[in-house]
Amino acid sequence: MTKTQPIVAAVILAAGGSTRFGRPKQLLTWNHKPLIAQAADVAWSAGLDPVIVVVGAYADTVIPVMAARPVRIVRNYRWQEGMSSSLHVGIAALPPDVDAAIFMPIDQPLITPRLLQMYVHHWQETCAGILVPQTTEGQHGSPVLFSQRYFEELAGLSGDVGGRALFAQHNDDIAHLPISDSAWMTDIDTPAAYEQLRLSTGAVSGRLDFSQIRGLVCDMDGVLWRGQTALPGLKDFFRLIHDLDLRYMLVTNNSSRTPAQYVQKLAGMGISTTTDHVLNSAIAAARHIADRQPGASVFAIGGPGVREAAVTHGLEFHNEADTEAVDYVVVGWDRDLTWKKLATATRLILNGAAFIGTNPDKTFPLEHTLAPGNGAQTAALTAATGIEPVMAGKPAGPLYQQAMQRMDTTPETTLVLGDRLDTDILGGIRLGMPTALLLTGISQADELEDSPIRPTAVIKDLATLVQKWRAPCRQSGQPHTVRD
Repeated sequence: MTKTQPIVAAVILAAGGSTRFGRPKQLLTWNHKPLIAQAADVAWSAGLDPVIVVVGAYADTVIPVMAARPVRIVRNYRWQEGMSSSLHVGIAALPPDVDAAIFMPIDQPLITPRLLQMYVHHWQETCAGILVPQTTEGQHGSPVLFSQRYFEELAGLSGDVGGRALFAQHNDDIAHLPISDSAWMTDIDTPAAYEQLRLSTGAVSGRLDFSQIRGLVCDMDGVLWRGQTALPGLKDFFRLIHDLDLRYMLVTNNSSRTPAQYVQKLAGMGISTTTDHVLNSAIAAARHIADRQPGASVFAIGGPGVREAAVTHGLEFHNEADTEAVDYVVVGWDRDLTWKKLATATRLILNGAAFIGTNPDKTFPLEHTLAPGNGAQTAALTAATGIEPVMAGKPAGPLYQQAMQRMDTTPETTLVLGDRLDTDILGGIRLGMPTALLLTGISQADELEDSPIRPTAVIKDLATLVQKWRAPCRQSGQPHTVRD
């Protein structure tokens, strides 16, 4: 299998005995779930892979809590020997192809997926062996990222010491991640610190403050319509956008249509908009290629949206079955997919073409059922070639980043509206954006209990969203919020 980018894992250290608490610190509640689950969900949502969770004391109690999560639980039977024993166990559990790992405690619940992604990006930019957060006042903290070249030394430590034992002798290979706000580094060392942090933050998750929203990134299939049927509240939703002068982008993983076709489809539902308000994953894929290899040759599976995006970005487009060689194979959702198209794509990928998927959606919502999505198509090619595609669409960042650039908004002031936890909502979470899951498409409320992906709010449909947004503010002057 071809390795397309560095692999960064998470090692969550959760083996301690919590002597100051008299009960498992791992199971203290934060955001309606145990601290250990909070840490694992944040690491997984950030895209770290694999997520290794090291347990020791209270393992029999802690392990069942993590059973449904996409993480690997490893047990440290020597946890009483100190921190180094957990490092040994965590490192031994890492696959050999991991390039770096972020070593995380469980008692810093203000850590976000966006912050962990900043670690990965800064490490890639600096090529440092060790990455440590540092505030403007010079304060250092955790988590700490170690490149693979230090795994052997970490595994050689003994006693109650952690990775900081390597800092002095490798000072020249340490980079610092600039942190403007030290609050997220707050840890929970005592019961008093736990209560104080809960009170000071209000355990504020699952709250959507409409007064802070300046822009909308809105999915289409499953949010605005299903198949050819407009969903309840569509016209009122666009009236709300107009009345509040909100900036908006209609962003979809469906690459089969062009922006003009989406504008035309909305017009047929009584909604007037322009192509400037539409972004799809085909555009993100074409821009990804053009930025790396201007004028590259491309064989594409997909609808008109894929072809238009390629041509618009100056790429050399091919869709003939006898194409001998290309630089890239791009796969978007195709209603007219054939064995011949898959065979051509397989041959070209095996001959060296880079493999790009517009999006990973395994299913596509129709009026009354689900159909295979683009993720099903790329899975067939991965099975045939052994090569995983680089994805351009959600939950990868380019679509949302391009949308915010067009609107001139920030992640904090841009609300994501979507119907899929694993793409729409996860993509927003990774960029630090507030998110609202609408229950009119793929993901439903019963999935939330066991999901590591937690939207800021869950809303029945567009009509309910409009009603809540228009509701008058409380007489106390507090901003109107929606609770998860």
